[in-house]
Amino acid sequence: MAVKTNQTMLMALYLRELGGVDPAEAGPNCRLTSVIKNRNGADTSHGQFKQEWSAWWGALTSGEIEAETAPEQTLHEHLDLEGFPALAKLAKAHYGQATVFAQQHAEEFIEKSVDYVPRRLDELERILLDHGVDHDTQAQEQQIQLIDMPLDEPRAWLTGRSTIVASTSLLQDSKAFHGFIQPMVTIIFPSA
Repeated sequence: MAVKTNQTMLMALYLRELGGVDPAEAGPNCRLTSVIKNRNGADTSHGQFKQEWSAWWGALTSGEIEAETAPEQTLHEHLDLEGFPALAKLAKAHYGQATVFAQQHAEEFIEKSVDYVPRRLDELERILLDHGVDHDTQAQEQQIQLIDMPLDEPRAWLTGRSTIVASTSLLQDSKAFHGFIQPMVTIIFPSA
């Protein structure tokens, strides 16, 4: 089990809002807590941008979230190589802002998570035991990852096999946390 944040996913959400994609249409259906002004407007490439962003978010969240390492190429170079030209264009123009946003949240997470992460891990362990899952921390198929994101509503989304994207405010609220996470454990471990 792990609770962490992910700078690439943070930059993705930053670019989603910068690009004017409605959260109800793609990704977690709520906005970031920071107000980010739409820079894309209502131009003709918006549909392409939304499709590219949705595909990129799907790729980011569908598998195991790997530990972050220093990238071999910039974000916009990576997006361009992956076939996301509209997204790469916006990422290139706003790479510095997106990077600073992601780094600031990662630093805040490191600073403040000590106040709530240990309690949420204990609660998650209790939820697993109540569900009949003898959680083996070494078994890869039983790993649950909680990804902390600064979203404006206390919510969580199951993405991929066992990755949960959760708002910081949800992770800080014990009662709300249990209400969102318990049903997801049932989905992740249906036969327990």
